Amino acid sequence: MKRYSHFINGRWHPPDNGQWIDAIDPSTGEPWARIARGNAVDADSAVACADSVFQSGEWSMLPARDRAGHLFDLAGILQERWPELVEFEVRDNGKRISEVRPQFSGLHTWYRYFAEQMLQIEIRTLENHIPGIRNQACFEPYGVVIAITPWNSPLMIAAWKIAPALAAGNTVVIKPSEHASVSTLEFAGLCSDSSIPDGVINVVTGTGPEAGEPLVCHPDTRKVTFTGSDPGGSKVAQAASRGVVPVTLELGGKSPQVVFADADMDSTVNGILSGIFLSNGQTCVAGSRLIVTSRIANQLVERIVQKANSLRPGDPMDENTQIAPLANEAHLQKVCSMIEKAKQEGATCVCGGKRAHVSTHPNGYYVEPTVFTNVTPEMEIWREEVFGPVLAVASFDCEDDAISLANDTRYGLAAGVWTSDRKRAERVAKQIQAGTVYINHYRSVDPGSPIGGCKKSGYGRELGPDAVRAFLQIKSVWHGTEPCTDPFPD
Repeated sequence: MKRYSHFINGRWHPPDNGQWIDAIDPSTGEPWARIARGNAVDADSAVACADSVFQSGEWSMLPARDRAGHLFDLAGILQERWPELVEFEVRDNGKRISEVRPQFSGLHTWYRYFAEQMLQIEIRTLENHIPGIRNQACFEPYGVVIAITPWNSPLMIAAWKIAPALAAGNTVVIKPSEHASVSTLEFAGLCSDSSIPDGVINVVTGTGPEAGEPLVCHPDTRKVTFTGSDPGGSKVAQAASRGVVPVTLELGGKSPQVVFADADMDSTVNGILSGIFLSNGQTCVAGSRLIVTSRIANQLVERIVQKANSLRPGDPMDENTQIAPLANEAHLQKVCSMIEKAKQEGATCVCGGKRAHVSTHPNGYYVEPTVFTNVTPEMEIWREEVFGPVLAVASFDCEDDAISLANDTRYGLAAGVWTSDRKRAERVAKQIQAGTVYINHYRSVDPGSPIGGCKKSGYGRELGPDAVRAFLQIKSVWHGTEPCTDPFPD
């Protein structure tokens, strides 16, 4: 069984405490690798290294075009060698290989996009009304950035964070989830084959309290970017606040899919299935609340259930598998518990509703695609993020009720609107409280489009045209163009 140490300064460093964490294959329930169980000593080593490299100017002081060249080099390596990384993520979190392959084949695009974006950022001349003074805004990196990534799409979400951070001239320490660290460590190994200097990219593995908190609280940490649950994000924000360190949080969601009677039925069914059953619903933007007009509710649910019942569970490494396991045992227990709670509270389970048993993988963490109807806003299944293949359905009679139901959540990450009426689509989209709204479409992501939420879904944005600026500080520089006069004339 392979052991993975921390990756610091371009080399592998065993854990200070000599302890390891088993990486469990969700499809079998068996360990397949081990990762270092990091502590404060390991965190200090990684941040100290990243800060030393930053202070040296070897990366931070490079002209933007030179940094872009190094990122293009890394992108070229990823474009050629991404197939080497696929199996590690599938075995780590159980995601279907048919989903991981297209994600990884495009990893290089994130690094190219943000490298090119940095080339467009220039010193800006500012207007002022003071005679004999010229004022400029310069953009400078923060320093050491801590990037904390989740287990559902660790390597893609890492790219969202570290590509713009590096383009801006920062150095990074990545802390992946202890449930899915191996693909990030293998990626770090590929980085050492690029022209990016050692110490610019570092990885420390372990749990949040033991490794993550010391990284966030380190005196040399200058910015934190976190993707995960809202309780986790709250802890990160509190820890960072002790050092007055800025944080970007991309947290949970309970995203609504609002369907009107004039929606294209085939397209809507496909969009809803994609939103809740792709990746087993283990995505922050999962469309987990279906809000459908009562005029077509039965028809739409019947179509969804028919398709969900036909989906084939199996080995995530098999291209033909349609339902893969959940990412870890603790999460399996949480999802199953929430399904049972929904039944107890009176929701009607019309599809799935229990653990799935796969004959070839009897100990895998599988759950049936599940649909609940007769869901009311008081139920836990309506209010709490399941992060699993569980759809809660409610109906409405008028547009105002649909909007009210959509906004009846403490989250605000994403939403979908399905209608052939363009004006209504735009009107409803404007009123839904969410960072992203899809119209007659769902679940796309692109380097050029920002992602992030409001309310308990977090704050700040990743991706989009301002992503690199989020990792830059503005420095105001004043130039005196005339001699200073005596402030105390005789």
